[in-house]
Amino acid sequence: MLKEVISGLQRQDGIHDWTVRQIHKTSTQHYVIGSKTESRRSVSSEQVLVSVMNDHGSELKRGETQVTLLPTDLPSLSNKLEDSVFMASLTNNPHYTLPGAVEYPTVELADAQMQESPAELAESMVEQLNHALASEKGVRLSSAEVFIEEKRTWFQNSQGATGSQVGTHMLLDLVLLASGHGDEMESHAAFERRRAGDLDVPGLAHRQAQFARDAIGAGAPRTGTFPVVVSDDALAELLMGDGYSPLQFRSSAQAKYQQMSIWEAGASIFPQQPSGDSFTLFSNALLPFGTRSSRFDEEGLPSQKVCIVQQGTLLRFWATNRYAQYLEVESTGSFGCMEIVPGSVPFESLLREGGPVYHIVAFSAMDPDPITGDFVGEIRLGYEIHKGKARPIRGGSISGNLFAALAQARFSQE
Repeated sequence: MLKEVISGLQRQDGIHDWTVRQIHKTSTQHYVIGSKTESRRSVSSEQVLVSVMNDHGSELKRGETQVTLLPTDLPSLSNKLEDSVFMASLTNNPHYTLPGAVEYPTVELADAQMQESPAELAESMVEQLNHALASEKGVRLSSAEVFIEEKRTWFQNSQGATGSQVGTHMLLDLVLLASGHGDEMESHAAFERRRAGDLDVPGLAHRQAQFARDAIGAGAPRTGTFPVVVSDDALAELLMGDGYSPLQFRSSAQAKYQQMSIWEAGASIFPQQPSGDSFTLFSNALLPFGTRSSRFDEEGLPSQKVCIVQQGTLLRFWATNRYAQYLEVESTGSFGCMEIVPGSVPFESLLREGGPVYHIVAFSAMDPDPITGDFVGEIRLGYEIHKGKARPIRGGSISGNLFAALAQARFSQE
């Protein structure tokens, strides 16, 4: 399919540059209701993602449009590409060039166990889950889903850049039900990994079972300003969110070019004088088996590990090929895995501040505003820790500004 698409792109009038990515996915899916298997499925799919560039106008503007092609689209390929040229001709962006041929780094992305025996691995994960929960009093498995996927990607552009990669991905989604004291409480969690060995199924089952039990008798938190410790899944939601995180957004060359980021290279990222631990942040697309790691980004730039913020100062904007040219800065490729330099104190010491400390382990909803950094997170489960005793809490919320919070934050050595 890739050859047919590239041949069509080369023949089509009005296409001055192009990129193509062929993606083939093979997915093994295992569904469980209670302790019994509900269904098993194997799914394969193939698609080609095409970006078409059209140059036009006396000042040589460049328009770009994207189209997704399936095998069934090949008979009408010429018409689809012609439509893409028309759409691209309506956009007047400043001109930019595509990256040429370059050597891509070697990155560990594929787990042999997930590739060779996905069905057996999914079965094993369900067995581990059921075995772990058998010892959990008052907690049972309501449902679970295991998705194991192999993704093969081939990349090529009109400037001679070519590359390929193979990666694996696993999702464990589970719902637990805890009962006691005449009440029942649900606990839902989803975990993504690229390597089976990175997912401790029994450990996660025991943790979620304890969370479900604690939620039954949880009360409301107090109202006021208190020290707050955020960990586990809640921390990932606060820092990364479901989409574009404030840290990722403000440090992007695109946001700076579009005058949506107030940050300046060489200046502090904080709205006030920092009083917490030093904050250093990396974009790391080379992290072995990282869920956002890759050999190359969507434009064909080689992946890197790049320091974005160093001790609270913006060192550089992360920049895709296009916006690096617009801002005349170094290109880094797309944002990879978020990596933050740890602190120097044990995690448990953060829970021993004077007065009540609120430890949040799960939010019902948390999606910080990517532009302002303001957030309000409804508490699904947390703990009020006072004088060595922990009281489960749920309901209520924590609120603030992510950048102001990071200016005062302390980080655990873990």
